[in-house]
Amino acid sequence: MARFGPVKLRHFISKLRRLNLTKADREVAALKDQFRREDRELLAQGRGDEIAARNRRLMGIREGAKGKLVGFNGVRFE
Repeated sequence: MARFGPVKLRHFISKLRRLNLTKADREVAALKDQFRREDRELLAQGRGDEIAARNRRLMGIREGAKGKLVGFNGVRFE
């Protein structure tokens, strides 16, 4: 595979694809950053259960439902 200095071409292409070139991409990235900041703030306050409950709701898992082990945004639950 071709190389540009120490960076492999496929890594370079992957980095290009991750750039937020369109307005929609930039908005999505900003929302993700906002949710991450809110999650870190809730965790710092000891309210991690609220994050897990919200993630379950967003994924369509009803309260008290049993299922396979799932991970979402660093939170794991069944």
